[in-house]
Amino acid sequence: MSYNKHQQRIDKEKQRKQPHRQDFVNQQISEKLKPLDMSFKKLELRRKDVPVFKAAAQIFNHIILLRGTNRKSLYYIENKNMYPKPMDCKPKTADNNVSIAFGSKHIFSKTAGLVVDPTIVGPQGFKGHKYDEALKEWNNFLKDKTTDEKKAKVFRRRGCASGCYAVDLNTKSDYYGCLMISRSGDVKRSVLGGKTIASNEGDHAFDDTAIQANSAWRGASVWNNEVGDCQTRMQYIHGDYDLYALLNVDDFNESTIKETMNGVEHNSSKQLPNIQDFLNRGIGSPMIQHGDQFRLKHKGGDVVYAFYPDGSAYVFEESVGSITDIFELLYSA
Repeated sequence: MSYNKHQQRIDKEKQRKQPHRQDFVNQQISEKLKPLDMSFKKLELRRKDVPVFKAAAQIFNHIILLRGTNRKSLYYIENKNMYPKPMDCKPKTADNNVSIAFGSKHIFSKTAGLVVDPTIVGPQGFKGHKYDEALKEWNNFLKDKTTDEKKAKVFRRRGCASGCYAVDLNTKSDYYGCLMISRSGDVKRSVLGGKTIASNEGDHAFDDTAIQANSAWRGASVWNNEVGDCQTRMQYIHGDYDLYALLNVDDFNESTIKETMNGVEHNSSKQLPNIQDFLNRGIGSPMIQHGDQFRLKHKGGDVVYAFYPDGSAYVFEESVGSITDIFELLYSA
């Protein structure tokens, strides 16, 4: 190989800069990646779930990045009357409980941490400018809904053959104005002693009976009731845990797989189903509803938790830099 003075100068410059580059990266790590402090009062995940994420990172040799949830939602995890927000449910969770004017009286509703209809709950249910964002997402949610669905506030799940969404309009309910989900099984009818019996076996398609149903079946006390010959199982919806990214330590360049779930596209990977199942079993609730979302556009400033295979855990804000900057910091750490 011929001697190239120009290339030699480039190589020497790289060697000179490399220690400084590592110093810079180390400085960025110390400034932007903070060790997870379990005593911090405003964690956006349950403390009992932290060991589950650490174990998953170790067992599957992945760096698991998790975006926390509404802190008020944490109270409802594992509650049988509640269910984590599915991927096709884009409306927002409320920050506060509210007192809603209704005629000459007021209705107190426990909306904090639950997905709500912002047109009922109003601005008081949200902090700062979140109400405007909640209205925008609600209107997007309604775009493909029929006039009858909007009038009854009972909605088919698009791209999904099972269940429906409905707003609790029971003024005697503790959760008036909150969105619910039905995940009831197939309504298989059999005749026993001249009486029609409904039974649940697997997921069922949206039944139009729900559109005509009165509000009696919407309250928390009747979460598993029959409406005519259609059995419903309504649960209120709280915030889920969003996977920000799964980084395979054995293959940093592992490609992701585009998949559609409940009519919504998300990013999957080879180990996602196994990691998802492990986490949900450990948490005791299906809090991980879909694949990573770091490629999607977010408002920035969200808190992200990073769990490493060696058992360490960090926290940082999504706004620390570009995705490339974040991943470089994570891999360097």
